[in-house]
Amino acid sequence: MRVQGLVTTAGGARANEDRAGHRGTLAWVIDGATDLYQDGALPADSDVQWLVDTIDQQLTSAGEDGYDGAAAALLEVIADDIARRQRALGFPTHRVPPACSIALCVDQGVRYDISRVGDATAVVAGREPAVLATAYFDRREAAAVEAGEPDPQRVIAAMHERRLHTMTSGDTESVFSGHPRRQLRPHSFVGAWATTDTILLCTDGFARLVTDYGLYQEWADVITDAIGRGLPYLEALIRKTEGGAVGGGRRFKRADDVAAVLLTS
Repeated sequence: MRVQGLVTTAGGARANEDRAGHRGTLAWVIDGATDLYQDGALPADSDVQWLVDTIDQQLTSAGEDGYDGAAAALLEVIADDIARRQRALGFPTHRVPPACSIALCVDQGVRYDISRVGDATAVVAGREPAVLATAYFDRREAAAVEAGEPDPQRVIAAMHERRLHTMTSGDTESVFSGHPRRQLRPHSFVGAWATTDTILLCTDGFARLVTDYGLYQEWADVITDAIGRGLPYLEALIRKTEGGAVGGGRRFKRADDVAAVLLTS
């Protein structure tokens, strides 16, 4: 597995809550879900910063150690460790824990294993193309924006409810967290490097190229420009589009953090 490109940038004045990384047998992107509290309970600038940095460190260590098992199994192990760490740090039981989305690729030698949790996206280009993506979270956010709830406190309460649902309900989609009753629902794809040209892992801020802005109609065209022009070129297209946008449209945030990793065999 070779890393051909990597990019991650903040979508505004706040600190970047996305991560993109690779080490040894692993490559990943992480998309931190915006904190719903003004104060933090974990030892970082925010609870979600603690979460994405801790996961980033654990994936780095696992990649260095040559992990070559299932991607979904590694995510479960890390979720268990996150839960233990939160308890050890005295994370309040009444508080909604931080959450994120992840796309993870494990190089297993002649094959690879990819898992997605949350609204991260993985695109495989080659003789056996595949896209691991979901519109589940987009639909929920668009419905909440359209409802136009004027009371900020009720908006936050509704966000808490939606987040707890995706952490604990066992629905078709989930978000990654250390919630004590968490139920991860990873979606996976196993492929062969011999039939694969390129793999793109990205967060939903990068996926807006296709999902929100329509700058590309097909993921295959995104891959072509990612290879030919580079991920920074695509990130610049996103920022240019956000800069000309009026209002937030179907999203709470007009601009989002971006993370992407481009892989080849």
